[in-house]
Amino acid sequence: MSALEDQTILRETATRVLAGHGLVLEEVEIRRGGGMPQVRLVVDLPEDQLGSADLDTVAEASRELSEAVDADDAVLGADPVLLEVTTPGVERELTALRHFRRSRGRLLTLTTTAGTALRARLLAVDGEEMVLRQEPGRDDRGRPRKLPAGTSEHLRLAHEEIDSARVEVEFDPPADLEQLLAEAEAAPDDPDDTTPAAAPAATKES
Repeated sequence: MSALEDQTILRETATRVLAGHGLVLEEVEIRRGGGMPQVRLVVDLPEDQLGSADLDTVAEASRELSEAVDADDAVLGADPVLLEVTTPGVERELTALRHFRRSRGRLLTLTTTAGTALRARLLAVDGEEMVLRQEPGRDDRGRPRKLPAGTSEHLRLAHEEIDSARVEVEFDPPADLEQLLAEAEAAPDDPDDTTPAAAPAATKES
């Protein structure tokens, strides 16, 4: 088995180098085409940190990884390989719990396994449950949308109840976001502050 197929030494080397820069290995992608193989390493901050990885730090880690690959054919083999180190794009679908932990404070577009569409801010991840605040946004005329009558603004969804989720690009996050996150982390479980995942959450115009 080739080094590209095995990836054991590659992952061990990447994990060691990235740890020295405060980064973690998220994913390894191998692309084979007509030319040389392309190895794409997706890196990110640890799941207990918010924000985005510093691009200068990623560049430094990339240079060190390239040096490690050049110095040891066991990492990627002796044949030429194009190595790319990058961070996850905003279009990435959130699947694993660590993806959600890294997205605390972000506005998400979700669909539950029951088929309910939600637009909500992820405030905390409590075990395998997402603590969310629904934010319907505005309609085409700029008017605030309202939640259906009887629907709670705050809800909790189990990881297994989420069919799909993506981060929504946001240019003007709430000014009190840090306070919201702190309060969500500190708040005890409240059964009265939960909306069932199957409850209708479609928005309507005022």
